Amino acid sequence: MNKIIKIIFFITSTFCIFITNSYSATGAADVYKITMRKVELCTASTGVTSCENSVVIGSGDKVVDIASVSAGSSVASYGDPALLPLGETYTHMRVTIDRKFVIKNSTAIAAGSNATACRTIASTDTMYVTDEATDKYTHKPVVANNQTAAEMNVYLINDQYTRCNLANCSNKTDDQDQTYPQGSGSSTYQTQHADGSTDADHVLVYELTSPFTVALIAPTIDISFGTSAAVGAQEVNSLCQIWAEEPVVTITIK
Repeated sequence: MNKIIKIIFFITSTFCIFITNSYSATGAADVYKITMRKVELCTASTGVTSCENSVVIGSGDKVVDIASVSAGSSVASYGDPALLPLGETYTHMRVTIDRKFVIKNSTAIAAGSNATACRTIASTDTMYVTDEATDKYTHKPVVANNQTAAEMNVYLINDQYTRCNLANCSNKTDDQDQTYPQGSGSSTYQTQHADGSTDADHVLVYELTSPFTVALIAPTIDISFGTSAAVGAQEVNSLCQIWAEEPVVTITIK
């Protein structure tokens, strides 16, 4: 008899998020692209560096737009549960993704009294002090209110970052704190990116709602996503600061 397990977890602060703001709002994502890097199952875990008896069921970079209707089948095809050894019992899943997200929201987000219509726009080097490649993990850019929506690159930033106060970041505020929530039990563990980190990986560990024991019949993986509140925004000097919020992810192994 097949055993059915439902695993509900939050992927980005990511897989995010990963980020909590006192004065912020959320909106639906029309595009929400993540880069899958590795998926493992573990017999136990106590943090992002712990995945006991890990088995890699998917590896290699794969970009998935989880806001699309086909995202579930696309992500499910990334992993091969037939690789799991017979009789082993797994309690956790560890996921490695890239710190870069590509998001788009066509429906405006009211993030403040002046930033009433926040939308993502195409990323450019002029949003940063130096350029995107140099500052992507250390700076949070802002964009003008009420722009035409386009796909935008956003990143999971380091624990210490610089907040841009103008669209060209010529005015900025340094030494801002970023914390990625850690949990216990059914909550997630995820990477904290130390000040100055350039590591492109973000690792998350999720506890399965029930342990899964591998049987003779290889399990199948079904995945669904909720991105109705996956774009976050807040007002900074009448401008819009935008980031990737957590999508709701439901995984069924059966």
